[in-house]
Amino acid sequence: MSSTALESQGMLFQRLADGSPTTYQTITEIKSFSGPGGSASIIDVTDLQSTSKEKRMGLADEGQISFTMNYVPTDAVHVLLRADRASRVIRGFKAKFTDAGPTAWTFNAFVTGFALSGGVDGVVEAAVTLEISGSITG
Repeated sequence: MSSTALESQGMLFQRLADGSPTTYQTITEIKSFSGPGGSASIIDVTDLQSTSKEKRMGLADEGQISFTMNYVPTDAVHVLLRADRASRVIRGFKAKFTDAGPTAWTFNAFVTGFALSGGVDGVVEAAVTLEISGSITG
């Protein structure tokens, strides 16, 4: 049986355009990504009649998405990501996969990190972190 694994090459990450409820702008030059990595807290509901620890699952936390990209100071979306971090605004984002659909996840997030790096025989890169708020849909 052949694999139906999705290729990461061709995936898109997009930022919801200012003032538009439906138009997304592609974040260009992304080289790699990680996340989301969700989790949930555990609520201890053990009482004096319990014979073992009893637990319930708390609210889901979708975690973060981080990506590394070639930084282009004149790229409009790169400028907007830095501005989103500085202004502490929550923003809509979309991840589009490479399947035939394509599958797309939408979510709201804060840009909590935007760090530049570079070195000899390299290019300037930006490490960007998106902290997801609420659920991922799609």
